[in-house]
Amino acid sequence: MSATSLNRKPTGDESPLDKMRRKVDQLPLLPQVLVRILQLDPSQMDYFEEIDRLAREDPPFAVRLLAMANSASSSPAEPITSIKESLTRIGAVTIGNMVASMAVQRVFMPKSPSQVGLWTHSLRVAVGAETLARMLPELKILPGTAYLSGLLHDIGRFVMFEHAPEELLAVDESKWHSPAELLDADVEVFKYTHSELGYLACRHWGLPDATADAVRRHHDKLDGKIAPASIEATVLLIEVADWLDVTIFNSEGFAGLSDDELIDEINEHCLPTESFRQLVDAADLARRAPHIKDQADLLVQGLGLA
Repeated sequence: MSATSLNRKPTGDESPLDKMRRKVDQLPLLPQVLVRILQLDPSQMDYFEEIDRLAREDPPFAVRLLAMANSASSSPAEPITSIKESLTRIGAVTIGNMVASMAVQRVFMPKSPSQVGLWTHSLRVAVGAETLARMLPELKILPGTAYLSGLLHDIGRFVMFEHAPEELLAVDESKWHSPAELLDADVEVFKYTHSELGYLACRHWGLPDATADAVRRHHDKLDGKIAPASIEATVLLIEVADWLDVTIFNSEGFAGLSDDELIDEINEHCLPTESFRQLVDAADLARRAPHIKDQADLLVQGLGLA
């Protein structure tokens, strides 16, 4: 979509997407402290010092750090009472993920169980995409980029919850079973897709083009060779993580699956094409799946969404 269409003035014959675009334009910008933290490099020697300095400017972020460091999942022997101790306990990767999540949470605070469910799904996809980026270094997608793209992949649905919750629930109740069916349900109810709306939100926040394009295309049908460092490579990570949550983590029998059964489920539901199966080792992903779910659940707890 061109910059011209993004800046189009309201007219009497606006499309439904143009009307919702104006809602996106009214969204608050991401908090500046969190934006600055997102720009930090966790591999730098002064990363923790910078986080400590910036956290002092953002009391809610500091509170979340302390709560996560003292959670049952961290199990400290003695209560942690300082930001620096919290940073050491939690670790750079989890901090970076929580910062990205908090930035979005400031804009979209969950108001219903359905919104909490969408948050949980987004965090699991984010952690899953990040894990896959580490599994597949040949794709040359930075884990942080994969996490942010996974976190935001359904951001258009967050906007729909803010402005058209009843219509969105109608989409969810349509019993879609594939990405194509979900997009068809979006179009039937809204006359546009959550992918298009998510792209507009990413543009509104000034996020990198690669992230915005991955959000817009995260339901693309991929087949054929996936080029390293491409939008298609990021989309592949999102799609596999998306279906890992939708079809496996959300199934009642996930905890009882044997290793072989989990591998079979991943091959059947998460790796739909030969391109996916050539790149992703189902057995390796099956071994990592419980950690993906546990790490995402820790973030859900740390963000106060549990």
